Amino acid sequence: MSQIAENYKRVDTVTPDKLFPGHDALRPDAVQTLVGSTQTLHFADRPPVSYSFAEKTVRWTSTPTENIAYPIGEAEYEAIEVQNGLLAATINHPQSNSNDLIIFDLPRKRALVVHTVMVGGSSTIAERSVISEAGIGGEIEQSFERTTELVGKRIHWSYGPTHFFEHIYIEPELYCWHGITGPEAGMGAVEPTSVRKIAEKLYLFSWSDRGTPFNGALVIDLNAKPRSAGRLVGWDPEKRTISQIIVGATGRLVNETQYDHSLI
Repeated sequence: MSQIAENYKRVDTVTPDKLFPGHDALRPDAVQTLVGSTQTLHFADRPPVSYSFAEKTVRWTSTPTENIAYPIGEAEYEAIEVQNGLLAATINHPQSNSNDLIIFDLPRKRALVVHTVMVGGSSTIAERSVISEAGIGGEIEQSFERTTELVGKRIHWSYGPTHFFEHIYIEPELYCWHGITGPEAGMGAVEPTSVRKIAEKLYLFSWSDRGTPFNGALVIDLNAKPRSAGRLVGWDPEKRTISQIIVGATGRLVNETQYDHSLI
């Protein structure tokens, strides 16, 4: 058996209890910017949702409909600042095995939501994530457009001394990752992604793993030295519940491929 085969690990063997410890070494500090405020999000396809923020908890209210399982609720949250006036708030809903990352773009009065839920089947758990946008206080005026601006970039990401990855953004909805250091060292895959542009060289990058119930949602900032921050969520098979961690990373742009589409 070759050395590569001996070192090979299946992606679904790295559960959150193995992946998450140490992954948050570079996480940004929490901020209190949202404390005392109520942010009402106006979606195109469902009633508005009002989020009222206290120091560590957020309470939301909405009009009950068939598509809203929890129109009223309360959960713990944590907000980080990704740029001046741009906040990323992570809201965990263990009672419904779901999680929200909400990017509040306060200057432009708009928000971007990544909603992840763990769906139980007869013998397995599957992850489902939906990205939606909303206006804050009224209808959204400027959408978060899908973008191809990450395509061709190869970036090495460090989440601290124990977690180091290589990302290659190969298509608008696909990327390739390779674990260099940490629990996923020697592992890799091509995974489905979604990329939205938030501002100049600032992006929401969300992906789902094919081999295990997992979703990552990060804000990638390429304005100077690459950096990112956001949250990871996965399924904890022992505790039978959703698990989350807030992370940050610094990056190095290794190279960039410029594709000549006229030759394709």
